[in-house]
Amino acid sequence: MGWFSLFALLIAIATGGFVLFRLYRRGLLTPVPHKPLAEMMDAIRPFTTAYEPKGTGPFPVVVLLHGCGGVRPNMATYGRIAADLGVLALVPDSNAMRDIGYEEALETVCTGAKLRAHERTGDLHALLEMIRQDPRADASRIALAGWSHGAWTALEALALEKAGRPPASLTALPKHGLEGVKAIFAMYPYNGFPARSRRMPWGNDVPVESLLVHGDTICSETDSVDVFNRQIEWGADVKWRFIENATHAFDEPDHHPTSTLMFDPERAELAYAAFRDFLTRHLLENQGSAD
Repeated sequence: MGWFSLFALLIAIATGGFVLFRLYRRGLLTPVPHKPLAEMMDAIRPFTTAYEPKGTGPFPVVVLLHGCGGVRPNMATYGRIAADLGVLALVPDSNAMRDIGYEEALETVCTGAKLRAHERTGDLHALLEMIRQDPRADASRIALAGWSHGAWTALEALALEKAGRPPASLTALPKHGLEGVKAIFAMYPYNGFPARSRRMPWGNDVPVESLLVHGDTICSETDSVDVFNRQIEWGADVKWRFIENATHAFDEPDHHPTSTLMFDPERAELAYAAFRDFLTRHLLENQGSAD
C-alpha cells in the first residue's frame, strides 16, 4: 500500500470514528432498556400530573402526551379544559422521567436521537395500567391526546398493538393493551420515517381525529395525509382538518427564544374548541347507556 492510500485509509478511519462518536453522544447508539410493566409504572408515576374534575368519580380519563420538548404550559391549559368538562386529565412527563431537560430535549428528542415513539409507548401503557387501578378513573372511557411527538407516540401504540408487538421499553406487550381507549386526538403528529404507521395498520377499533398545520415545517402534513389515507384503505377510522396560516405548535405559548415557531392565540382557541368537542363526543355523550 502506497503512502497516499495509507493516508486515505487513516482519514477514513478517523472520519468513521468521529461519526460513531457523534452518534453515541446524541444517543443513537444507546440501547433502549427493557422494563417490566410494573417497573415502568413506578418510574412514570412521580412524573405524572393530574387535573381532577370537581365532584365524585369515577371520571372518564384523557392522557395528554406532550411534544418532544417535554411538558410545556399548553399541557396545563388542556388539562384544565378536560377537568372543567368532568374528565380526569393525566400528563406524564416522559422527558423528566429520563432526566432530559428542555435544552437537551431540543437537541436529542426533537431530532429523533433519543426517546423515539416505539420506546415512549411503554410510558403510555404504564399510564393505562395506572388508570385501571385508580379509583378516580373510569377505565372503560379513556381517550389519548398527543402533540407532535406525543401524537406520534399514540399512533405508534396503535400500530404496535395491532401487530401484537411490545414497546421497545417493555419486556412484553401488556395484557390489557389499549383496552378502554375510545379515541385518539392527534395534534400536528409526526408521521415521517421511522413512524410505524407508514407501514403497519392501526385497525378500526380506535378512531383518530387530527388537526394538521398547512405548511408545517416540523411535522410534514403531507406525510400525515399520506399515512391517514393509507390507514383508511386498511380499514381505519381517521378524520382530519387543517389549521391555516399558523406554525407547528401554534397552541404553545412559551417557545424557545431562538425558535421560529409562533403562538397564535386565535388559532389556539380553534384547537381548544376541537379538543372540547372531541372529549364530549367520545367520553361524555351517551355515558349513561354505557355504564
